[in-house]
Amino acid sequence: MNKKIKISIFTGNRAEFGLLSPIIKKISQSKKINESIIITGSHLNKNYGLTSKEIFKDGIKKVHELKIKIRNNSSNEFTPLSISEIICKVANILKKLKPDIFLIYADRYETFAAAIAATQMGIPTIHLEGGDVTEGGTFDDNVRHAITKLSHLHITTNIEAKRRIISLGEEIWRVKNYGYPVIDLIREGNFATPSEISKNLNLSLNKPIVVFTLHPIPIEEHNFDKNINNCFSALERISKNDVNIILTNPNSDKGGDIILKYLKQFKNKKNFKVYDSLGRYYYHGLFSLIKKRNLSVVCAGNSSSGIKETAIFGCPVVNIGKRQNGRLRSNNVIDVDYNSQKIYKAIFKCLFNKNFKKKCIKTKNVYGGGKTANKVLKLLETLKIDKNKLLIKKFK
Repeated sequence: MNKKIKISIFTGNRAEFGLLSPIIKKISQSKKINESIIITGSHLNKNYGLTSKEIFKDGIKKVHELKIKIRNNSSNEFTPLSISEIICKVANILKKLKPDIFLIYADRYETFAAAIAATQMGIPTIHLEGGDVTEGGTFDDNVRHAITKLSHLHITTNIEAKRRIISLGEEIWRVKNYGYPVIDLIREGNFATPSEISKNLNLSLNKPIVVFTLHPIPIEEHNFDKNINNCFSALERISKNDVNIILTNPNSDKGGDIILKYLKQFKNKKNFKVYDSLGRYYYHGLFSLIKKRNLSVVCAGNSSSGIKETAIFGCPVVNIGKRQNGRLRSNNVIDVDYNSQKIYKAIFKCLFNKNFKKKCIKTKNVYGGGKTANKVLKLLETLKIDKNKLLIKKFK
């Protein structure tokens, strides 16, 4: 009997796990792979929804929790101190697990730390969703491209990202364009039904819905309060049109705690509901109401999910600020700055302008047609673990 391939998968953030989940499920079903999951960061922080619960709910076995110190994320040293702690803890667990392959996702500082630990230990590392561009004032681009140069194989979500990674000097054979894994879940209809949404979110399905998420941008901290106030001012105005506003918590980047304080003010406000995390199941279920119930739904804020996961539902998006600048997008997105009047007008258009809503329904999804997890699984099951070839990189 052939020896099973040992694969460790890392996740340090709720969004990242949602993106990885279809791949993790496929891997867990393989008879050729012995997998383990390493979780840390905001997954284990109750202030950000304690999203480790979602991981255990999926029935995933061999989960290793790496708890890190909860720090004040408004301080400049928050990220580097967290990175250094994660490097140490990931290195220690990898020493015990001894994986043949390490699987990481996207551009989070937690992932950067994990990539440093694994690659410096000589573990072949596969990076998913590299090559994207977000020029909007976060450190994501720097971190993402650094992870790319540390990693040994790359799985991209779109052709532009593949070309970009090759332009960074990576050998062509190392780069595979398999599409966006979340499209797998959406194609399968793996999201909440209208009745589940109505019952479990206690939500009227006779009123338009705004799903809003705002993440912090470190270099905008001098205007942070002003920007947040402009967003919520627009949302309060929209809510007076008998619109339900669903607010979800930000990520744990520097400044996240400030947004959490603002969200507390809306917990008992008419037409507002605040959630630590909706989870993909309900998040996508809300967008599906557009076609299932002919309901007006808009995704607003500055989350990448608004850019990447809405076109397939025909859902309009109001993308606020510069956080997603440069990211590949469909024509269902309206970009606005942090101006209350502009935000209000854009959301109003998405909810009530019939022509724009029709345009969004017909918009093209640019992040692949699904079956990403199958492609990743086939790669993993057939990959020859030749460390000399994988670890020694040539600059092309």
